[in-house]
Amino acid sequence: MFWTDLASHTCTTYATREYTARLVNIPSCYNRRVEACMATPVKIHGAEYTPKWCEDHGPNNVTGHWEVGQHEPDCAPYWSWYKDFVFDGMQRIEHYLENLPSGGDWKEFCATTPVSFRGMHFTGAEFYFQKNYGTYGHWVFDDESCK
Repeated sequence: MFWTDLASHTCTTYATREYTARLVNIPSCYNRRVEACMATPVKIHGAEYTPKWCEDHGPNNVTGHWEVGQHEPDCAPYWSWYKDFVFDGMQRIEHYLENLPSGGDWKEFCATTPVSFRGMHFTGAEFYFQKNYGTYGHWVFDDESCK
């Protein structure tokens, strides 16, 4: 058994892309096709991965699905310029998200694109929205200078 028709698809989350391939050369009477699929690695970007899930559509029609989170720079947006707002003892930082992958779910990328500012690190935006054809994330926290 081996993989054929390896194809890359859309970016699913920060720095991660979906891949699919078809497992072939499966004996026609073999009834553990999904288990064989899950145990058969494929090489992507020089590294071996086993599928995240498999679909069995009959003999010689088993599809493996991978989510690869390495060497996928086209799937890595970044937070660029920001605005700083102070209100009622709170501070809100609003960042603009650049390089959003085409066809990607903007909410998923806002929630999973990491950022560091003011000595703090976040794994994604606390809140996010779109306006004027742009995608933004913001973070709200206590403003120590107001105390």
